[in-house]
Amino acid sequence: MNQTPEAARQTLYPIREVSRLTGVNPITLRAWERRYGLLVPHRTDGGHRLYSLQDIERVRSVTQWIARGVPVSKVAGILDREDVDEAQAPLDDGAFSRYDVWQQRLDQALLQGDPLLLDRLYAQLMTEVPLVTALVSVLRPLHRRQSGGSASASLLDSFLRGRLAQRAGYLEPGHVTLLLINLQGREAELDMLMVAVLLREIGVNLLMLGDAPDVGSLLPLVEHSTTAAVVLFSDQTLDRRLLTQSLPRLNQGVACPVAMAGSCCALQDEELAALGVSRLGEVGQALMDRARQLLAGRFDA
Repeated sequence: MNQTPEAARQTLYPIREVSRLTGVNPITLRAWERRYGLLVPHRTDGGHRLYSLQDIERVRSVTQWIARGVPVSKVAGILDREDVDEAQAPLDDGAFSRYDVWQQRLDQALLQGDPLLLDRLYAQLMTEVPLVTALVSVLRPLHRRQSGGSASASLLDSFLRGRLAQRAGYLEPGHVTLLLINLQGREAELDMLMVAVLLREIGVNLLMLGDAPDVGSLLPLVEHSTTAAVVLFSDQTLDRRLLTQSLPRLNQGVACPVAMAGSCCALQDEELAALGVSRLGEVGQALMDRARQLLAGRFDA
């Protein structure tokens, strides 16, 4: 088999299994490889494609970006920037199965409609698994694959909103305050709360606004408070009025730094950079590192 030494140590999956795991048909997987360079599978001596766990996770990331409205031709550049930002160690089979088992256990609690079991499993997860990993590799994928409108999806959504809001809203004397504004409203509240929890972990207090107020009313709020930075969250592209009028006005009208968080950072990287707005990125370790740099005055916008 034509494999590198690294590939020989990994579990590799044929294209039909990757299709089953991701829901992407083999014809599409081949097209992503040939036309866009999104995948580089290993090959057997007979030329058959074999995919690693990293390839499978990449396929899932591609489908998520496409679902957000990003053209497939632009996804490769976004994913490559994410790979550099996160600098994650390769997933091994044990890690992959561990996270899958956590999702299955939580799924079972949801199917049973048992809030006490769900609460125990959540507490155990947060104790045994690093926070970033619990959010990125267990809770967010579990939430995204729940069937919309199902009782299990509703239970998980309500449960996570409550627990994450409680954790993000904890206040401690002596910590600086960040103002976090959700530009999308309730539809993106859970992802915003995940961002909030990570920001809380760097040692700040959070003032969270569930909806975006008018800039005219926001400026005096920031001016008369001890806000150390304003972070705006969106998982979608910002509309032209916000990008060309409201955001520049806010950035110029407050003394503290203004930053964006969420998928918009990758979707509109160049436009945000031109405005001098810092991009913290999506939920992950890189977001926490950039937020620390922002507060220390070392962030290169």
